[in-house]
Amino acid sequence: MLCVTSMNKQEAQSLVEAELERTKDKRNPVDCAVLPDETIERSWGWVFFYQSKAYIETGDFREMLGGNAPIIVNRDSGELIHTGTAYDIEHYIKEYEAAL
Repeated sequence: MLCVTSMNKQEAQSLVEAELERTKDKRNPVDCAVLPDETIERSWGWVFFYQSKAYIETGDFREMLGGNAPIIVNRDSGELIHTGTAYDIEHYIKEYEAAL
């Protein structure tokens, strides 16, 4: 019998953190951090929000990122799905769930 285990929230967050590092602009790098209190959990996985570390540490709106779309992580496959910013996050969650 094949036993498949799902990842936990911390493992999923680590995937997102690695993705944020991988996709960082090389010419103008901004260190980002996941906002754990804003994470949405669903049966299929999580939606992670993130922001610049400078903004998190200082609260200075000039350090705030714009256009930083949340990232969906599927708990079973580890797939990362970048959402968008044109709609509320619930729109992107519904689209994702419809595609499952």
